[in-house]
Amino acid sequence: MHSALTQGVTRRAAVRCALIAVVALAAASPASASDWAMFHRDATHSGVSADTAIGAANAATLGTQWQANLGAAGRTSPVIVRSAALNRDLVYAGSASGVMSAFDAATGERVWWKKVGGNINSTPAVAGGRLWFGSADKFMRALNPDTGAEICKFSTGGVISSSPVVVGGVVYFGDNGFSGDDDGGHMWAVNAAACTRKWVYGAFGDPPGSEPLVGSWSPPAVATDVNGRTLVVFGSSSPEGAVYALDASTGTRVWRFPTQHVFLDEDVGAAPTISAPGVNGLVDGAVYVGGKNNIFYALNLRTGAKLWEVSVRAMAGSGVLRSAAALVGGTVYVGYGRGVLAVNAVTGAKVWSTEDHGLTTAEVVSSPAVTGASGDQVLLAADVGGKVYAFRLSDGSLLWSYDAGQLIYSSPGVAAGAFYLTSENGFLYSFAPGGGTSGKPNTVTTVPAAGATIPNPSGSLTFSGTATDDTGVSEVRVGIRLNGKWWNATTRTWGPVYTGNPAALGSPGATATSWSLAFPVPSTGGPGQVLAEAVDLDGQHDPSFAVTGFRVSPLGNPPETTISAPVYKQIFSFERNPDGSIRRVSFPISISGNATDSAGTRPGVKKVLVVVQNIEHGEYYCGRACPGQPGVFWRAGFISFAARLASPNATSTAWSTTFPVYDHPHKYRIWAWASDLENKPDVSRATVARICVRDPGDALCF
Repeated sequence: MHSALTQGVTRRAAVRCALIAVVALAAASPASASDWAMFHRDATHSGVSADTAIGAANAATLGTQWQANLGAAGRTSPVIVRSAALNRDLVYAGSASGVMSAFDAATGERVWWKKVGGNINSTPAVAGGRLWFGSADKFMRALNPDTGAEICKFSTGGVISSSPVVVGGVVYFGDNGFSGDDDGGHMWAVNAAACTRKWVYGAFGDPPGSEPLVGSWSPPAVATDVNGRTLVVFGSSSPEGAVYALDASTGTRVWRFPTQHVFLDEDVGAAPTISAPGVNGLVDGAVYVGGKNNIFYALNLRTGAKLWEVSVRAMAGSGVLRSAAALVGGTVYVGYGRGVLAVNAVTGAKVWSTEDHGLTTAEVVSSPAVTGASGDQVLLAADVGGKVYAFRLSDGSLLWSYDAGQLIYSSPGVAAGAFYLTSENGFLYSFAPGGGTSGKPNTVTTVPAAGATIPNPSGSLTFSGTATDDTGVSEVRVGIRLNGKWWNATTRTWGPVYTGNPAALGSPGATATSWSLAFPVPSTGGPGQVLAEAVDLDGQHDPSFAVTGFRVSPLGNPPETTISAPVYKQIFSFERNPDGSIRRVSFPISISGNATDSAGTRPGVKKVLVVVQNIEHGEYYCGRACPGQPGVFWRAGFISFAARLASPNATSTAWSTTFPVYDHPHKYRIWAWASDLENKPDVSRATVARICVRDPGDALCF
């Protein structure tokens, strides 16, 4: 048995070794000292940049360096890595349309893109010459970060929203079940060299395995404890909501900390932030993590025992804790329902909140990032209302803000003299000192009119509009989407990824100008959208670019399809129990419409196919005959199923079907199209762009 003195010496030596190991882990994560190579920068999720170009002294001069259109909502956090092969810094970001892209950090030029089979909510990680990310099609992929070429992929069987962390040639990440919604998931360790499984963990609950519906979308952190054991630390989904530490080598459970439950949907989706053993006098190190129960915890890294907790619920009154914390010295900084909170890393005592200065923000899901030289540091964050902030790190006072106009889940990535964010409005932003600060431009589409049906010209169409700006319009970029494909004017092809084509301007550089763009129309016609975005002389884009839906009639005699129910933005509500509580259970929604076909050599409606998409999950209902996992009726790929016809083969028939909603609020999109007896489809596809399932009293459907 060691004496007390010997134990103390041994423990201090172990702390020094463990601290060196953790520092090595964190330092090895970025490809270079100033890279921001994975979620919240490094394996311990410190959230602190080595780049000092932005600080408290110049934060007031921040502006838009450039904006890049992702073509769909951006929910991943940008990562920024220097490419030695291309001799430039690249920014990587994914989109809700399943596209991972690389952009030049200095100019915003898209260098490459990769389209996958499901939406991307997983922030990528770059390590060992590979870029890793997961998606709703259940694959973790490795791409060449310089070219976007796929190197290998690993199938989990579950939707991946978790952001990977890469340490020592192993990729760690979670999945949140087959449907992506509380139906069982896992934590994975994958060998980076060959995309092969190292281990998998799914024994959630206490006793282990008692929570079969639990998975994880928490970005895991990796650190070494005081005994030299490397741990993977992460949060679990509802209905459990716990914090786990697994042995990184074997996947065996080391400890589990159950968070307090007030409501059912109180998972731990935030990423943990790790303080190494010995830092701030905490011999065993600490794990800082918040839960949707609105409680922020500090846990012992070695044992999982609670060190302290802060009830943000009592302070905030609204919103939940979904932000990862940044750790600087003896202070931890985390977003909450009304701003950013700073607490003492050892005691949990409040240091400051942004509300202390009279500013109440919308909920900050964004994980704060810290940058700047010592004594001149600034904290960067964004809220779900679409505002971006720079706060003085020392006291939380506001130094700068920018209004992107739409929800921001993304966390800032800081490198190459700028910081980067994505937004639900579909833009990737680059902010830097001296960037554009003038008013934002405005874009209007005049042709086509919203919802117009345009005769097929058997040639080309010209769309047009106007753009205005206080300093001057430098260009208007126009995206044309027809039948799910985007027009690329440079290659003169239709492809799967948004392309902003330069329009012809009537008065380039003027504060008001007309614009126009011509494009070829296929004989099949079809439904489409035109997205027009003006860019001003400061490089700022119209944040709410003009979106106009239209249809082009086909050449020939295909059938016509309509959807009569449900209607756009219709709200369906869960019921209440006798005690007034909300009864969230799945229920069917009926879809109905009409199909006609009276022309051609064999008039008559043969079938009507329907597609129902869960918008948030990016998954599709595949009907009661859905193959695969029993009892699960949603898939990542675009899937259609047949409706019931009231009068099969008739020239006019009603049609109907149903689908079951998830047992919690969601948005859905519906398509339907008929085929006639000559097997000609209605390529113009009837669409209900959005319906909503909400709790009683919630009348929002956006």
